[in-house]
Parts: sequence; structure tokens; C-alpha cells
Amino acid sequence: MIIFKYIKIMINIFSGLILVLLILSFISSHNIKNANDTNTSANPAPFSLSSKDIYYSKQDISKQNTSTNTLTRNEVINMAKQMVEVTWTPKYNLKDKYSPYIFIKGKTYHGIPYSMSMYQVSSISDFLSNINGSKILYGNDCSGFVSTCWGIKRQTTLSLLNSVKHHDKIDGKAINQISWNDLKPGDALLFDNGKGEGHIMIYDSTDSKNSNKLNVYEQNIKTLVPFQPIPVAREDTRFKNKLIKNGYIPIRLMTLN
Repeated sequence: MIIFKYIKIMINIFSGLILVLLILSFISSHNIKNANDTNTSANPAPFSLSSKDIYYSKQDISKQNTSTNTLTRNEVINMAKQMVEVTWTPKYNLKDKYSPYIFIKGKTYHGIPYSMSMYQVSSISDFLSNINGSKILYGNDCSGFVSTCWGIKRQTTLSLLNSVKHHDKIDGKAINQISWNDLKPGDALLFDNGKGEGHIMIYDSTDSKNSNKLNVYEQNIKTLVPFQPIPVAREDTRFKNKLIKNGYIPIRLMTLN
């Protein structure tokens, strides 16, 4: 009887182990699927704030609203690089209320953080001065990133699309749709579904060995696996055929030279 009792215990333990292995296998396959679903080449992250919800720090309001200076393409790309390369260390844990990721106190980051909050930064100096000792996350979303690079007042993907469609100028500057074959550094790649949900990025160059690979700068919350890499301004590679399939159009700030 004792032997049968031990055998029964061993069978129960073995059955339990099999069940645990099956559960772990399911979780692993589910995580892999999630990682693939959140690849940076996937569908664009939605943006839903209107331009009326955006506030600037006082030092930048007049500069943004009255700026009529003509930028060079090199200046646009250099601004994008600065936003990718800027180094900062939060003194508090910082969280964007629209997303679950956290920038950790005392950890050093490279790149302006992705943030869809109303507190959008408009320059590197504005960001560094506001983030120093702040308990609020200052950053940019994708359209805020492009607005800063182009030196125009804060836009949304929808306002940029409407400007292109209706030929409305922004800060006295026209923004036109161009041909994919006419892309130059400092142009932008835009998608919006007509409801304020979309994405935009700065075009830098095309891979010399593969004309389908485009080098871009962008603010994008989409990550390879959840929050890795951390959602900050970054240099990225996009594939032209996928962008076209997803409805992106190339656009140009017409004062760029």
C-alpha cells in the first residue's frame, strides 16, 4: 500500500510538471507574438491631441509663432540628430500619463523622451531647462518632433495633412506633397487617417545598396518588444514599400533650401 501511495504521489508531481511546462510554453509563444506585433515597422502609433491642447514654455512662444527664418536641409537634419543624441538624467521617476512606460530616476538617457502630454518642448535648450529637476515628463510626440526640426509652431499629423490638402500655410510657409523619387534630406514622411491618428518622421537618406531602405529620424512609441528600446527620439530604418502600403506620403516644407 505504501508503494502505491508513493507511485500516486509521483504521478501527481509528474502531471504538475507537465502542466507547468505547457503554461510556460504558451506564455513564451505569446510574448514572441507580441514582440513581432510591436516591431518599429508596424502600424503607426496613434496621435489624438489637438493643437489647442498644446502649451509651450513662455520663452519659446514668441519664437515659434513669429519664426519666418529659412532653414537649410543640413540645419533640419542637425536638429534631428541633436534631439536623438541629447543626454539627460531624471531626478524623479517620470511617466507619461498616456502610456505605461517609466523613465527611471538617476538613469541616463539619450534622446528626447516620447510624450503625448500637453507639455511639448520646442528646442534642445527648452527641453534641458524644463526636464532639470522636473516631476513632469517633458518631451515630444512624432509631430512635435518634426515641428521642432522644421522650426514651425507645434503641429499634429492631422493639421499637417490638412495643410497639404488645402494648401494652407503654417507660419507663412507652404507644405506640399512631393514624389517619392524627389525625396531630399529634411523632407518628411506622413500618415494620418483623417481623424488625427497617424505618424510622421524626418527623411534623411536612402541606403546606397538598397533603394527600398530609408534612413529616418523619428519620435515613435512603437518598440521591438515592450519598451525596448526605450521610446525616445531615435534614428531608424524604414522600408519604402511598407510605408507606401500603409498610406504614407512624402511632404516638403517649401522654404527648405
